[in-house]
Amino acid sequence: MMNFQPDRQGPNGFFGLPSNWSHALTPFENGVGGRFEGEVADLVVFGTIPPQLNGTFYRIMVDPFYPLQEGNPPVEGDGNICAFRIKDGRVDMKVRYVDTERLKLERQANKRLFGLYRNPFSHHPCVRAAVDSTANTNLVYWAGKLLALKESAQPYAVDPDTLETLCYDPFKSPGKTFSAHPKVDPFTNELVVFGYEAKGLGTDDIVTYSIDKQGQIHDEQWIKSPWPAFIHDCTITPNFLILVLWPYDADVKRMEAGGQHWVYNKDRPTTFVVVPRRPSQRPAGWSPGETRVYTWDHALQLHTAGSWEEGDKLFFESSRVYYNIFPVLGDPKDKPFRDMEADYVRWEIDLSQPTNTRLADPKVILDVPGEMARIDERFLTRPYDKLFCPVVMPGKSCPVPPILPFGLNGYAMLDKAKGETAMFDPGLGCTIEEPIFVPRSEDAPEGDGWVLGMIQRIDLNRSDLVVLDTRDFAKPVAVVQLPFRTKGQIHGNWVDSVPEKSLVRTLESCEVSGRGALVPET
Repeated sequence: MMNFQPDRQGPNGFFGLPSNWSHALTPFENGVGGRFEGEVADLVVFGTIPPQLNGTFYRIMVDPFYPLQEGNPPVEGDGNICAFRIKDGRVDMKVRYVDTERLKLERQANKRLFGLYRNPFSHHPCVRAAVDSTANTNLVYWAGKLLALKESAQPYAVDPDTLETLCYDPFKSPGKTFSAHPKVDPFTNELVVFGYEAKGLGTDDIVTYSIDKQGQIHDEQWIKSPWPAFIHDCTITPNFLILVLWPYDADVKRMEAGGQHWVYNKDRPTTFVVVPRRPSQRPAGWSPGETRVYTWDHALQLHTAGSWEEGDKLFFESSRVYYNIFPVLGDPKDKPFRDMEADYVRWEIDLSQPTNTRLADPKVILDVPGEMARIDERFLTRPYDKLFCPVVMPGKSCPVPPILPFGLNGYAMLDKAKGETAMFDPGLGCTIEEPIFVPRSEDAPEGDGWVLGMIQRIDLNRSDLVVLDTRDFAKPVAVVQLPFRTKGQIHGNWVDSVPEKSLVRTLESCEVSGRGALVPET
């Protein structure tokens, strides 16, 4: 018998044929992934989804519709929403792009018009005045609006059922930018927001404020950053906002010359800026408009978990990374991924110490590389014991390099009070993404509920949504199989029960026609 095998000439497996996507192919994808919109009703479920899970898990993916200019970091690309609506043990899925100004202009031209990440001078001249946000970093539901966020601009509001893009800048927010990581204070019902480069490209201006449940803006204040810094995340306590500065520098002249918006700076220390949340209620000993800066040795604090106050001290927890996670934004002469060291730590800021004080060494709470940890967010701004963290599991092989946050391959559940860590290993040949936590009930004890997360099974070219019970973390109670592999998620969030409309199309009612095969002709 003859064995007919395709002659897959060339390194890309497409018979050596070139494409304008050829430079975007990676060893971890089967061709060009993504670029998909659609819906699937009643996904295949293995196991049983707990009946208490009633809501929507919104994920935002980086999914370029047109091939990007070379030299872009992996966080560049159009925002594509993947939503899972879970109810009565069933799961429906919808995938739809955020119709940003940028995407609409490119689809109108049928080609790429935008260049390097956040460098408008590299864009085609006809679109340099356009909002170049890809809306690809986070999805937050607030004041009845689902917000698609990118920290370079204001949010896009998206319909939570159809995923149709509704409008830009729905709250008429101050400044030009809106953080991808606003924080919900569950005790005051406020969304705490900041925007950096808030007065324009490369500026050191930061705006902070809160948005109430009616969408009204309060406590607006303008401050200065120590330098035009990359400020991706923050954390909040009852009285303070803590901004986490990454060690990257912005330089407009470099952008004008065709260079990157950001360049990694090995000489920048770990830097936190502490801002009173309410300018009309200054803490004792703080002058009007005062902020304080605290530093530590050079490292990259990617994302925070939770935070709280004890007297004059602020505590918060974050990942700590000792290398540049975006080599394309660094000096090409640097050795890439310096010794791959990373962990999860607790920081302590003593506000009785003056600004520019060097902090004490943080306490290591998870001594493995971990990133994108989540907590039971009902307790945000208060002390907490449970931490749910994607990690690089010790001694386990991974299909991608162990670079945070791309090489995560297992979930850890840390019980700080007991000093115990439970692990979930999804198996070989896969990576995992940021989880979400859903409490078992409104009054459930802290950390009692379910953790949902996406497994990217690279070896099988498949994506699975897993549901883990925190009472028995090592084995899922349910696995939801997707019919294809999705693009990688950056961030996502759970919206409990609201809204109630179907995520996918519903069929009109049907009655038995009486014309079936068993009905005799008359």
